[in-house]
Amino acid sequence: MRIFPFIAGFSLGIAVFLLGLNLLGQTLTSVLGFRLRALLQRFTANKVSCLLTGILSTTLVQSSSAVNSTMVVLVDSEVLSLRQAFAVMLGANIGTTLTVQIMALPVEKTAFPLIILGLFLFYAAKRPARGSAVFSLGAVFFGLSFTTKILAPILGTAKIQEIVVQLAGTPLRACILGALLTALVHSSSAVTGLVASLVGQGSLALPSAVGLALGSNVGTVLTTILASAGRSRASRATALAELLFNLGGVLLTLPVYPFFLHLIRLLSRHPSRQVAHAHTIFNLLTALITMPLLEYLARLAWVWAGILGGTKNN
Repeated sequence: MRIFPFIAGFSLGIAVFLLGLNLLGQTLTSVLGFRLRALLQRFTANKVSCLLTGILSTTLVQSSSAVNSTMVVLVDSEVLSLRQAFAVMLGANIGTTLTVQIMALPVEKTAFPLIILGLFLFYAAKRPARGSAVFSLGAVFFGLSFTTKILAPILGTAKIQEIVVQLAGTPLRACILGALLTALVHSSSAVTGLVASLVGQGSLALPSAVGLALGSNVGTVLTTILASAGRSRASRATALAELLFNLGGVLLTLPVYPFFLHLIRLLSRHPSRQVAHAHTIFNLLTALITMPLLEYLARLAWVWAGILGGTKNN
């Protein structure tokens, strides 16, 4: 791969992603705030409905990064509270595991229709507010999918696969490597897919493969952190909240790692399916543990972001 096209493609994808988020935030704040607030409050009235909203949204677009990054914008626009966004993000983590289990509409198939629809609404239908919102959402999805397409082939090279097999020797190292790979390609699904392929071919042991899959949950937070860059402390708190429960889930799993592997082996005999099940079970258990502690973790995220005490958005 030539270095200049690689850097140019990566930079373009990130730029479109961030510009789309910025436009979406401006639209939500200046025009759609009241209507969107009422709509979201209807579907995010309690923790369970927030969780289900995150699951459904991520299942439809196949990108927890897109959903979680949108939560950063909504908190920044004061459309959602941190606790509401936190619960939606928990659901998004569960929803993204379904991409390994079932077929759904990928982001790249929704990006261009949203962009075209946004342009139509803006120019032809004379609906500039709605057109800007739809167009910017399509730009966010396009930026994510374009960046992933540029970077994902790295994971398919023989040299990288060899390095993965060598470095993922212990569960902890595998988790760290999984986080780094996912931060690079901005897609936990892409990393989990590679891992499932390697373990299915017998190139990677199951303990290392599961560690890589678990680490991918931490690496995907980078996209949310990028989305919060340059925004309010509330946005940074939203991104840090995601880091809290993803990293916390991995740290809680490592001490009981042998028992977790035993549970996964009971669910399936096929190595690739075991990796997919590990990804799903991990996020389900993390959500079940986190939901009762939602308020406390939200407060911790506020403090971590430099916000002392309560705010009007909490």
